Amino acid sequence: PRIFSWPQPDHSHVELALRHHDRKRVARVPLRCYANSDSVNIAKAPTWKATLAGAAFWANTRNWDQVPRSWYWTMVFVFLKVVGTIGGFRGRANFSKQSALDPLLHRRAHASKVVDTTASEHLDRFPDLAHRIAGDGTSTGLAVVLPAYARKSSDVDELRATLAALAQQTAVPEAVLIVDDASPVDLSPALADFPHAGKLAHVRMKQNTGPAGARSVGLRLLRSWAAGRRLVICLTDSDAVPHGRWCEAMLEAQGLFPGIVCGPTLSLVDSHVGRFHDHFGNLNGRWRWEDHPGVLLYGCTCNFSVDTSAVGTLEFDPVFSRAGFEDIEFCWRARKSLGVMTRYCEGAHVRHEYDRGLSGLYNQFWKYGNTEPIMAWMHPDFSFQGSSSVVTGFRDPRLQVLAVNMPQGPNAAAAKAIFEKIMRLF
Repeated sequence: PRIFSWPQPDHSHVELALRHHDRKRVARVPLRCYANSDSVNIAKAPTWKATLAGAAFWANTRNWDQVPRSWYWTMVFVFLKVVGTIGGFRGRANFSKQSALDPLLHRRAHASKVVDTTASEHLDRFPDLAHRIAGDGTSTGLAVVLPAYARKSSDVDELRATLAALAQQTAVPEAVLIVDDASPVDLSPALADFPHAGKLAHVRMKQNTGPAGARSVGLRLLRSWAAGRRLVICLTDSDAVPHGRWCEAMLEAQGLFPGIVCGPTLSLVDSHVGRFHDHFGNLNGRWRWEDHPGVLLYGCTCNFSVDTSAVGTLEFDPVFSRAGFEDIEFCWRARKSLGVMTRYCEGAHVRHEYDRGLSGLYNQFWKYGNTEPIMAWMHPDFSFQGSSSVVTGFRDPRLQVLAVNMPQGPNAAAAKAIFEKIMRLF
């Protein structure tokens, strides 16, 4: 299903231009099998030979969407590509050692029960907040869901910084839900500094389920409290710092195209690893020529919003016990089952604290590789092939193609109006 249509009958040549404009680029990246889907072992373990071949492939600058002008940074990024790719491949190999289908489904069933229990136990604990969220039902509400898992005091400090940024939003959310994923460290020191105490709710999971389960608890509680009112729910991480206009930008974008919106995420700290992530847009989602301008293949939940009028009761699948691919799966399921697309909003900026150093980079991609086979099993039709990264200062090239292929004649005015509407996302 298409979210918008160019006025009939003059839009076919525009879609054709998009579909074939970058065929050479798409065909250049070879197809690869990420996992198989048999019931005994849902992920084929990559050998060390395959791991090194993958590292060599992605370290080759000809396979990058863009190359730094600086020779120094090119060499740094080549090395970091090798580290990250090896981490991802070894994460997949680790998953295959313990990935029989029955344990995976058992983990999902157990986590789902934790989500159900936690949500039901907190449904009536915040009556004032629930009343505020319900409102009069005539306006669109704004809320934030923030999953948190703190192992040490520095994690609490990061949460404090996130809450400080949320407190200074130009569009102040009506509710901020901290969903504590059974942290071993007390979060209350960070919560005590939040100036809008009446808008803050601290929900603690019965057991640790991972961020997918924690986010689902937040979404479910807000939907229940809204009692049918339309809500824009923003999601970020407890180690992220949203820009002051983040909520406002998300609200505006959802007003244009209700559904899922993702913004640009940059490193909070100026470091080699941070610049690496920024260059490749690792937390910005990806785009494809076959989609309409502004549409992404997926978005990342560190900088994410949903409109309940579009996604309905859709929640994150708790089969993902750690961060990685739960947001991609959510976006793909929304697209396939509801026809809801993920869109990009340039104005919704977030700064993110990445895992530092080579070990941090390796571990981050290890987590991605460890959850990627789950996505391959759930959605064998999903693929990164033919997609490109969303990098700093992204200007959608699909808009440039459409600008020179605008329908003429009686449909010109309607096409221009749609084009200008999309441009407002940038």
